[in-house]
Amino acid sequence: MKKKIIFLVVFLFGGFSLFSQENIEDNKTHFSIDVKEEDRSEKSRLFSRNNFNNLFSNTEINILVGATQFYGDIKQFDFRPSYSRFSEEIKPSYELSITKKINPLMSMRGSFISGKFGGIHSEKIGDDYEVYEPYNNFYEGNGEYFVTNFNELDLQLLLNLSNVSSFFSKINLNNFNLFLKTGIGIHVFNSLNRNFSGTYIYSYGYEEGIFQQNDNFIKKPFLDSPKEIVYLYGLNSEYILNDKINLNLDITKRKGNTDYWDSHNNNANNDYFNFYSAGVSYNIGEKLEKEEWVSPLEGLQEDINNHQANIEWISEDKDNDGVSDAFDKEPNTPMGVSVDGSGSSLDVDMDNVPDYLDADPFSSRGAIVDVNGVEFDTDNDGIPDSKDLESNTEIGSIVNQYGISVSSSGIGSNSESYLPSVYFESGSYYINNSNLKRLATIAIVMNNNPNIKINVIGNADKIGTSAHNKKLALNRANEVINFLSNNFDIEKSRFTAISNGEENPLSKDEVSSEFLNINTLSINRRVDFQIIR
Repeated sequence: MKKKIIFLVVFLFGGFSLFSQENIEDNKTHFSIDVKEEDRSEKSRLFSRNNFNNLFSNTEINILVGATQFYGDIKQFDFRPSYSRFSEEIKPSYELSITKKINPLMSMRGSFISGKFGGIHSEKIGDDYEVYEPYNNFYEGNGEYFVTNFNELDLQLLLNLSNVSSFFSKINLNNFNLFLKTGIGIHVFNSLNRNFSGTYIYSYGYEEGIFQQNDNFIKKPFLDSPKEIVYLYGLNSEYILNDKINLNLDITKRKGNTDYWDSHNNNANNDYFNFYSAGVSYNIGEKLEKEEWVSPLEGLQEDINNHQANIEWISEDKDNDGVSDAFDKEPNTPMGVSVDGSGSSLDVDMDNVPDYLDADPFSSRGAIVDVNGVEFDTDNDGIPDSKDLESNTEIGSIVNQYGISVSSSGIGSNSESYLPSVYFESGSYYINNSNLKRLATIAIVMNNNPNIKINVIGNADKIGTSAHNKKLALNRANEVINFLSNNFDIEKSRFTAISNGEENPLSKDEVSSEFLNINTLSINRRVDFQIIR
């Protein structure tokens, strides 16, 4: 018996020591701090607080209060004939414990339990039963009762059934946990056995082979009291009120290793008693992240949901330009606009005006442009400054394609004079603002040279039927003539409208391997000007 007790003491305190050492080692391994001399006291305080939080994370103090019910040789197994004394078999007890959650499934608990249990028997136990007393006439023959005072130390292992059930069911009770528990402990007790009417003590302080009688019950000293190894198992439930406080219900069966608790070694089954209790628990340290203590499948599902959310975030493309919003530098690109790998609108001429807004998408590299992407033309001769070899041409002069003045006396149908073209949107003959300066250049040339006449030649791209494009090109030419006549007071008789339709494209719209996303059809949607004399 003494060997068993020594082994159990070593097991209990050795287990807690080892567990504490593991936590301390973890703290030493994972916590480092660079302490400056002037901050040593403050950082020492922070270090101690962090050590405390790490050591006692997910650690709870439990207080349970309840009642015991004994099952043994002296036990009322029904309510007859002494039901009025049934309450004497229900005795008060309490439990103080500390619980450490190891992982989502397992917890360890160290407990101290103190209280009483007892039993009554209203009939003689058996014909062979003998009562050890100095005077046999004090034995009433119709029963007896006992009361045992006890103190107990336990080490318990708890299995979270709620988390285990998540492997098989999708039902999730967020604030409720049910535990199955088992354990072993040391039980120190002192029993008092009386006759049924309570007028005589049969025995107390029971030890095997020793029976003592006395008129008064005197407890033995704690160290001299009988000791018992107990095995226990039961159920524990908790309802989580908040991060600090839980409510608990508990039922635990404690089974003795001998038959001594009721002062009767009657060769019966080992004595045992149930402890029914309720109480509260308080978390003394900071809880780990909530996700770590959810059920395994719920945690796995949360991980899947997080990954799914990340995938959706990475793959989301609100502007449908083929580049994920996570990497899109222009997440609001208009529908149909060509973009590069970063989601930025293409800017072929690199003038910082995207092609879909650029009125002149083929500006010279490095040229200075306005907000519409059109190069500046300081002398308004229709030749952009980047290509103008005569940048100070007199306003109204006729120039060639290099911006060099050409004498009006030498102008003919084959002259090298240059007048800027006017461009249009697909399928349209509406004149937009980007063409105003070009038309102003045409007007200045014609007003300064009243003897010249101009062919206004409309062109179209190849989209649509040939007949449609022929008519569209003519409409563009007439629209330009009307604009020049109405806004600059130039007689329409000086213009001749001509339509090339799609027959004389400047661009063949051939896609090269170098510029896969460049559409040059817009170059064909234009009106050209030709001086005829």
